[in-house]
Amino acid sequence: MYHIVFLSLCVLLAGCANLKHFFPLSACSEAPAVYIRPVSADLSRQAVVGVLPFQMPANMSREQGAGVAALFKDVLLAKQAFQVVRLLDTRFGDINEAILYGRRAKVDLVLAGRINYAIDGADLGGARVDVSVRLVNVATGNTIWYVEQTMDKPMEYPDVGFVNRLLTAFSAPEVRRPAGPPALPNMLAKIAGNMADLFVDSRDPLP
Repeated sequence: MYHIVFLSLCVLLAGCANLKHFFPLSACSEAPAVYIRPVSADLSRQAVVGVLPFQMPANMSREQGAGVAALFKDVLLAKQAFQVVRLLDTRFGDINEAILYGRRAKVDLVLAGRINYAIDGADLGGARVDVSVRLVNVATGNTIWYVEQTMDKPMEYPDVGFVNRLLTAFSAPEVRRPAGPPALPNMLAKIAGNMADLFVDSRDPLP
């Protein structure tokens, strides 16, 4: 009798334990924090936008900053936030330099971004990134948008409790799931999409 109860309990717990494979942890995102936004819906799709290489934290390279800029350019075009978006290859030190480089490139708006910090994490999670973006009118020097967003993927700690160890002892070895794509690039793409959506939603709808 006791053996039957024990085996039934193991089957039930095994079924519950397998549920975690159907509900993997996803990235948690804070809503974009908007510090400056247009006072009126005058952000024209016809404006030519130049995207400068992003400023990067110490644990990332300057070349990666150019890659992040290319990502934002592609997302802005894909979201149809602007009709013309160009990559500018000059790294800026402060916002005044960003405006100067935008004027030299003959663009209407310049996007100057910064990765404030970025942690790539591991297979079990732990990735975290914080991004700030400033969109500036190069003719007036006025900031049209200033937006920040933080995103992270929590650690998925393995279960080392008694029940899980008991199940492991009476179960076949678990086939390790292949590692998914790197979390950090996907999180940056999501942030770029969120910010592009803000730019699009700020305009009057097309007739």
